[in-house]
Parts: sequence; C-alpha cells; structure tokens
Amino acid sequence: MQEINTTFIPQPLYDQFLDNMPLACVDVAIVANGAVLLVLRDDKPAQGEWWVPGGRVLKGEMMRQTAARKALEEVGIACHVGPIIHTAETIFPDGPSEIPVHSINSCFFLYPVDPDFRPELDDHHGQYKWVSTIPDGLHPYVVRCLEGAGLTH
Repeated sequence: MQEINTTFIPQPLYDQFLDNMPLACVDVAIVANGAVLLVLRDDKPAQGEWWVPGGRVLKGEMMRQTAARKALEEVGIACHVGPIIHTAETIFPDGPSEIPVHSINSCFFLYPVDPDFRPELDDHHGQYKWVSTIPDGLHPYVVRCLEGAGLTH
C-alpha cells in the first residue's frame, strides 16, 4: 500500500491547481436512526449551505479511507463505510482565493461504529442537523446524496 501524503502544498501552488484542474473529493452520508447528518459550511465554496461532510482525497489514500477520515475529522464520528451512493461533478464560482472550484465527488453511505456517538464539529462547520426527509433549498448534489441514502421529499 502506498504511503498517504498528508503534507499540504503552498497556497500559490494550490491556487494553480484550482485554476487548472478538477479536484477528487469524497463526501459522506452518515445515516443513524433513519436520518442523515448535514453540516453548515463556514468556508468557500458553498459557504453558508447545508452539505454532507467531505473533502479532498489525499495522494495515496483510497476513497473508502477518505470517507472514514472525513467523518472522523469533520464531525468526530468513527464510521463503517458502505457503498458509493452518488457520483457527480460540482462547479462553484466562489472557491478559496476567489478561484472557481471544479470537483469530482463521490458520496459514500456510512453508519456510526458506536451507537452512542455524539457529533463534534471541526473548525470549518458552524452547525449540524439530522434530516429524515429532504428539506427544500439544498444544492442538487446534496439532494442526490440524500436520495441515495434512502431519504425522500
């Protein structure tokens, strides 16, 4: 297995990547008690929107590993990783450094290892909520992830 690179590149070089290529990302639909966890994004892109937790795949990291890592890092929940339930592209005009972000996203179905878990948000999310039906006003990508997790309108 290849070693996972957790070193971040300097911002000017990252900006060049954002400006010239799509990013590989993994999102997670954490399901518990018939509901899916959404987080309120504090950062660009999609700042101020309800979203499923997730983020970039690291060099050498398998996508399933990314899913487990993002659940633990972003909401503090150790999870079992199930199948991919949705894959799509997103393009946002409001990325970091005011550079549009193009990402290729795969959303995994996850469920908590510990039945007595308690979400603990990282510094990039202001709030969380559990939804058992699909609320109005969500980004179409998030809607498709929730539908893939079994929720309805």
